Amino acid sequence: MGRRKRHRSQTEPEGGQAVPKLLYSAGCRTATRQESGGGIKEVAATGIRQCAGPFSGIRYKTVSAEGGDCVTITSDSPLLALNSSVWGGGFGRVHTLVNRQVPKSYMCDDPVQEMEQFLLSCGLDPAATAAMMTAAYVKDVGQCHMADGELQVSSWVTSGLGNTVRAGTTEGIDQLYPGTINAIVVVDGKLTEAAMANAIITVTEAKAAALQDLGILARNSEQTATGTSTDAVLVAATGRGEPIRYAGTATTVGYMIGKTVYEAMMHASTIYLKRGAY
Repeated sequence: MGRRKRHRSQTEPEGGQAVPKLLYSAGCRTATRQESGGGIKEVAATGIRQCAGPFSGIRYKTVSAEGGDCVTITSDSPLLALNSSVWGGGFGRVHTLVNRQVPKSYMCDDPVQEMEQFLLSCGLDPAATAAMMTAAYVKDVGQCHMADGELQVSSWVTSGLGNTVRAGTTEGIDQLYPGTINAIVVVDGKLTEAAMANAIITVTEAKAAALQDLGILARNSEQTATGTSTDAVLVAATGRGEPIRYAGTATTVGYMIGKTVYEAMMHASTIYLKRGAY
């Protein structure tokens, strides 16, 4: 099992690099900065706000089923999804996103077929669903929603920290323990495929930032964890509006993705830690 650092790491926005349009968080205030004469200056506070729930046309609920509880996110219109997990992996058009809880002892020779049967038992169309699995309690899911005019982002994260690792190291690869961080992000916007791949980078960076701020160490290591060995990310977009070609941290949509994932991750991980499972 991993351990926590004694002192929480604090990070601050970095300046000094001129970029066309950089979004950053200054305390509870969000502002844009843009290039001016080779430097960066603050322009104005943006209209980004936090919302109480997902945007119109997106429905979220937790479902209890025989094969395991699950979080389901259903869209009235088809979503373009990019999923790192097995069921509905890669790019696809879907109506439903699922994060399914399985026992820590879950073992299956054919998880793809088993997942299909589970989705059918829940009354879902497997062909229109992208799904992932976790041993974390899905009822402890963290969620955060933000909007900037018509651009809206919703994120859901479940957190299990029993199998923390650090990318680029070999600690603990000989044994696997139950523990997964799963993130689902839905954007009410028209992300290009490249932007969706970019969004997965932003999600991963936000997850790593939360782990750093929580002081979570890789199992059997003195280094900060960057995730677990079985994490999954699912990004989906409605396709509405003008094309969005970038989703990195220097963009508005990237800021919203990073912020919502970070807050959802912090919420879910805090509940996990309070359970004393870490």
